[in-house]
Amino acid sequence: MSVISRIRRDMRMGLLTFGLAATVGLSTTGCGGGLRAYDFAAERLTGYRVGPSDRVKVEVWRHDELMQEVAVRPDGAISMPLIGDVPAAGRTTEQITADVSLRLARFFQDKPTVTVSVTEVKSYRIYVVGEVTRGGEFSPTREINVMQALSLSGGFTRYADYDRIVIIRKDERGERRIPFNLSALIEKGELHQNLTLQSGDTIFIP
Repeated sequence: MSVISRIRRDMRMGLLTFGLAATVGLSTTGCGGGLRAYDFAAERLTGYRVGPSDRVKVEVWRHDELMQEVAVRPDGAISMPLIGDVPAAGRTTEQITADVSLRLARFFQDKPTVTVSVTEVKSYRIYVVGEVTRGGEFSPTREINVMQALSLSGGFTRYADYDRIVIIRKDERGERRIPFNLSALIEKGELHQNLTLQSGDTIFIP
């Protein structure tokens, strides 16, 4: 039995694991053409978006008195000395950094050097539904990719069409359906499909 045949057999039996993802990453190097029409590169540019209950650390170079490590409030904001409330939920750390820097600039002669980082992830939620062994909501403590999410779901049922998986994503760019073809990833090395999931993404397996 070929390697691909064994993989397909295991997936149909619901035995897909993260180890498979690691194996794919080591054994495939090219990028085939099956799903190139979709702009996967644009999806990789979004970055992690902070959510309520996440802990963020704000540092201002040479101004230790302004350093804050706080949880994002349910209303989506954080509080800082001098500038008060700053919106955080739904933004990347780069966006928060730019906002804090702009607000602080009026208090200093030189533009302050600000660094914002996420120290603890608590708001991250992804969903796996359809023909999987254990679907539902998952709350990883870090960002995960599609293959890792499928591993968390326990693998496919015997009826799953894993070449027509769809990632449903909704953000400021609107709602869209991102295709995911597992056979193309494994057999053609289309690793660009294995996107990092955003909080709120739903993976649907028909």
